[in-house]
Amino acid sequence: MMLSKRTIDNNFSDEEDNNSKIKKRETFKIVIDGSYHIVVICFQYAYKSIKIFINVSGIYLVWIFLHYLASHLYVKLCVPSTIFGFLLSPFMTATPHCQGLRWVVYNAANMINNMWVILGAWICSILLNPPLDPPLEKVDSK
Repeated sequence: MMLSKRTIDNNFSDEEDNNSKIKKRETFKIVIDGSYHIVVICFQYAYKSIKIFINVSGIYLVWIFLHYLASHLYVKLCVPSTIFGFLLSPFMTATPHCQGLRWVVYNAANMINNMWVILGAWICSILLNPPLDPPLEKVDSK
């Protein structure tokens, strides 16, 4: 049986199609694997950065929360916004819970101010002290 040239050409083109499909799949796998590794590295870096940020800013966030909470509790418990609250406020300021809330508000506000000063000083130190260039090597002239 004799194969025509058209049948042979079709067989070769089918093989070429299969080979190009395999090459495309392999290329796609390489791209996906590379992308996967890049994404994994990015997430690991983000995780480490967030962990460091939480460790550094955790105390700052606690002071902000305490200041917010104590301020609102002081207004609710120690200086109600009624005529009766106005009349009772001189007596309420001497109570232990109101004194404690005032202490938290005052000290938390001072801590927050101090942290802003520290942040500003750190930013200024970065901006005003650029990294020094490495010293130039001496060339011996003979």
